[in-house]
Amino acid sequence: MAYFDNANSTQVDERVIEAMLPYFREHYGTAGLELSHSQDVGAVMGMENARKTIAESLNTDPRAIIFTSGATESNNLATRGVARANKKKGRHIITSPIEVQSVLRSLARLEGAGYEIEYLDVDEYGLISLEQLKSAIKEDTVLVTIQHGNGEIGTVQPIEEIAKITKAAGVLFHTDATQTFMKMPIDTEKVMVDLITVDAHLIHGPKGAGALYIRRGTRIDRLHEGGDEERRLRPGVENIPAIVGFAKAVEIWNPNDVKHLNELAAYVKEKVSERISDIRFTGHPTNRIPGLFSMLVEFIEGESMLVQLDMFGYSVATGSACSSKTLQGSHVLKAIGLPPEVSHGSLRISFSRNNTKEEIDGFIDALVPAVERLREFSPIRHGQYFANTEPEDDHHHDVPGDDW
Repeated sequence: MAYFDNANSTQVDERVIEAMLPYFREHYGTAGLELSHSQDVGAVMGMENARKTIAESLNTDPRAIIFTSGATESNNLATRGVARANKKKGRHIITSPIEVQSVLRSLARLEGAGYEIEYLDVDEYGLISLEQLKSAIKEDTVLVTIQHGNGEIGTVQPIEEIAKITKAAGVLFHTDATQTFMKMPIDTEKVMVDLITVDAHLIHGPKGAGALYIRRGTRIDRLHEGGDEERRLRPGVENIPAIVGFAKAVEIWNPNDVKHLNELAAYVKEKVSERISDIRFTGHPTNRIPGLFSMLVEFIEGESMLVQLDMFGYSVATGSACSSKTLQGSHVLKAIGLPPEVSHGSLRISFSRNNTKEEIDGFIDALVPAVERLREFSPIRHGQYFANTEPEDDHHHDVPGDDW
């Protein structure tokens, strides 16, 4: 078995599990405002030490870190929380069409409430235009939200340059750095980002723990009502074991891991190029998330490749419509201009520090005959594929109503 879907989630490190155990067995109190016994004191000490560790990774004050349940909650808090708090200034928000669904759907809800959402174009690599961003900013623009790295095609946006533009215009800038956190560190003293989303489970930490960095002076409202936890921005009992595990994952991260990830991505690219024809690489060729390799295998449905590879013990990902619960193709591949009959053959291979070149060799040996076999019976290759010609709204995302 080889797990090559680490842009989806990673195996929890044993050292992380060990760090979490005392907060299930001994320090199982809460970190509320009123500490009444030793379990509470131990719990709050563990959480605040974790806050310091996360803050150090971003070179900021611990008070700038708000713990959440993960990237989805952080993205919702950043987008909708800023929009609510700054609606007197304006209701114009700028984003890109390749953001994660937690950003796109949060913005769709705001659009339904009267906000204007403007989507920048992306080029064939998924990069936004800095000049278009400058032109898009208006007097009533309250937020720019652009991801740091795209988890499907690997492209990394120039967030330092974006931050210079937003800073000069007096507009808040949020970036989802979930895919790049620790792999491409952000120094908040040098990069003037106002809000940063980070998560634990992509760096060998536990699921259910994330954080939102909020620069001092940023106007933001909470989304939920309850207690006064997390500077009154995220009410509810904190998931202290997961938070402690999050910090441990950050603490044990080794910069050499990035070198290893890049070596694996280069190696699989080399091997695929040698043995498979009619492929295209996706995303930017150099400005990429470490350890993420993405390509299109022409004349094949991506879901069929996944099934074949899974039978041989290899876990990968695809942007194919069949792999989606909505049966819609990848919004990212569509945004960079790829037609459905091509984008359906997408394959993403993402590595962790646990993967090896030997695993890649076995993977290639399984992939090559799978591709050959699937192409032999491919309706796409034999001209029997009919693309959906129905017009689609590029940026519409259904949002459940209040009656749900």
